Amino acid sequence: MSLLGYMPVAYGNEAVRLCYEDEDYAPYLRGDTQQPAKPNPGVLVEITKAAFQEAGQKVQYIRRPWKRCMHLLRDGKIAGMFGVIHTKEREKIGKYPMQNGEVDPERRLLFVDYPIFYNAAHSAIQWDGQRFSGPAPRIGTPLGYATVKSLKKEHKIIPNTSFLPASGLKLVSEGKLDGYIVEKNVGLSLLSKLGLKDKVVAHQPPFKRHALYLVLSHDFYENNSKEAEKIWSTLAVLRKTVLDSIMKKYMYKIQ
Repeated sequence: MSLLGYMPVAYGNEAVRLCYEDEDYAPYLRGDTQQPAKPNPGVLVEITKAAFQEAGQKVQYIRRPWKRCMHLLRDGKIAGMFGVIHTKEREKIGKYPMQNGEVDPERRLLFVDYPIFYNAAHSAIQWDGQRFSGPAPRIGTPLGYATVKSLKKEHKIIPNTSFLPASGLKLVSEGKLDGYIVEKNVGLSLLSKLGLKDKVVAHQPPFKRHALYLVLSHDFYENNSKEAEKIWSTLAVLRKTVLDSIMKKYMYKIQ
């Protein structure tokens, strides 16, 4: 019996469940409810749906807080989640596309930058791409994100994880945080929506550059390994052929 709550997924009539975050992180994820936004749910939703369709599989999307999606993946209650950075620890939670024992960046969703958004009028962020200098900055970033561990382990900075990106960026604009780390296009979209593009800017160079992946549950992969490999390989093709046009559509909407 599958841990998904039904028998091992058969490629046919029954849809598999994918989880993604219930926040409006345009252009990648649109809307902030537990159902996909219509008619434009976001770049990552469109490209993952297309990959599963190529494999002959129907998809049911559910939206939950980030850490809840991770727990559902760990417990095998969903087939997968997407927009996930690779870490060794997360290999215990779900299955990444692999090649010769290492995660395969060729079958990623896309590469993204995570800059430090800061207010030059209030902040003295000193970041050279490798290390901080000067006084330890007051930095926020979302709870459960890989940036939390990077700040703690690599830079001995305890980030403020109490605020989601929109609230965190507002605090930066008010000088109550020195910086907030979130994916670049998500941050720019939120700043535009909040009317803060003239106050808060992305620091260069970025704090991190990461590949984002579709991660499948171990249960799903064990029962459908051939199809799972096809889905990841299809994502690589779609990234090269249609991702740019999908991105342009969404970036036009948020500029």
